[in-house]
Amino acid sequence: MESCIKFELTNNVAILSLNNPKELNAMTLEMRERLLELLQECEKSPEVKVIVLKGENGNFCSGSSVNGMGNRTILGTFNHMKLFSGVISKIYNMDKIVISMVEGYAVGAGFSLALAADIVYASDDAKFGLAFNKLGLIPDCGLNYFLPQLVGPYKAKEWILSGSMILVEEAKENRIVNEIISKEKLLATVIEKAEHIASGPFYTNIFTKEIINKSSQRTLEETLEAERYAQTILQQTEDHKEGINAFRNKQKPVFVGR
Repeated sequence: MESCIKFELTNNVAILSLNNPKELNAMTLEMRERLLELLQECEKSPEVKVIVLKGENGNFCSGSSVNGMGNRTILGTFNHMKLFSGVISKIYNMDKIVISMVEGYAVGAGFSLALAADIVYASDDAKFGLAFNKLGLIPDCGLNYFLPQLVGPYKAKEWILSGSMILVEEAKENRIVNEIISKEKLLATVIEKAEHIASGPFYTNIFTKEIINKSSQRTLEETLEAERYAQTILQQTEDHKEGINAFRNKQKPVFVGR
């Protein structure tokens, strides 16, 4: 039986592929459980430096599977939300860089899943959907956190209240997408970019993610303090010494993650 989340590891890049093509990769309970499990394994693995999150068969994720919607108990809904929220939190806070590779539909919680990553690359046919109010629901899985930070509260409310489907060009204009890449070249380009990041200084990447992610909740003074601690630690690493030697000798640095 084919796995609901496909896993591949190459050149320190883990590729996690949502695999429920019949529902445009809508997240079932089994998929949420397995994705969280794989993210935890990737975070612990020294072989994994970068994670690429994608969907199978030309779509990213159409949100939560509608199977079971409307029939859940209060506790069932609470546990359902807790598990998906755990996936979002793990992606955002984990000590690994996560790239969302979005093609086709990223709708509802699938939109949230894409934005939880550190970088978002999208195909020229990508669409980001906000259909929550059509189901009598609010956005969830962190979308009320990520979207206003990226596009501002007015644009976020406009899109949410109108149940918008956002085409990739508008998403790029509003800073949701880092780069639009043709569908034919998307996977190869994203893997190339992921491997480039994975070859960089590992702990520098970790500190960069942590400081930037928390900067909106910190004062300038608190951010300066975080930078001071991080820089003090990083200047003792082998990678820093390698970077200095390579710069002096006009060579490409070879980082080892220590």
